Amino acid sequence: MWGCLFVLLIVGLVGKLLVSPITVTDLMAAQTPPQQAGPEVWAASVGLAAATAVVMALTAGRRRAGRWWVVLARAAALLAVSTAVALWVRHAVGTDDWTRGATLESLAAGITAFAFRVAVRRSERGRPLPGEVWLALVPFRERDECARHYCVVLSRRWGYAEVLQITSQNKDGRSGFVWLPNADWDRVSGKGHWVEVGLPPRRVPYRNFLKDRPQGPCPPAVWRELRRRRPD
Repeated sequence: MWGCLFVLLIVGLVGKLLVSPITVTDLMAAQTPPQQAGPEVWAASVGLAAATAVVMALTAGRRRAGRWWVVLARAAALLAVSTAVALWVRHAVGTDDWTRGATLESLAAGITAFAFRVAVRRSERGRPLPGEVWLALVPFRERDECARHYCVVLSRRWGYAEVLQITSQNKDGRSGFVWLPNADWDRVSGKGHWVEVGLPPRRVPYRNFLKDRPQGPCPPAVWRELRRRRPD
């Protein structure tokens, strides 16, 4: 019972923060005499809602190098959907009781936010995404065979991903390789590796990725270098 109440509290709190511009405006209008929210109050409530949406978007999907625009797009979508749901609840309930209306709007927005989070996580499950390090069966160049290797996903295509193979063999000083620090993605050796960049990317069918989740994100500085030096 207490667990359910705690969950409801968290859901309601997240929803309240997301739709604070609506509930604050309604609260001011419910005063006697009715009041309007000033610029400071409006800016604070909008900023609070935006910050909450960004946090939810950050925790919903996997962290990837150079993909802040994805987080911002998801945060904007979450804000729009949560606001639409809250306004729909306001219209459906049609109550003059601010406390009841705000509670229902907050709960509806909170449920929407957590449903959004679950949907994003499920959509990314098992999907290699650009900027991530994965373990996969990477094909050899000189023969029709594959071997287990770590690799950096460059792009997604229909039926396969383009990857750059990672090797633990020392390639220091070789022009066709970039040093890749071990950002906790190789927990077996704990060592840094090298990424092959001097040759075209290799094609790995999605069925040949060996786990449901990546080893981790490619370090941002390395990811920028890989994209800059990507072979044609």
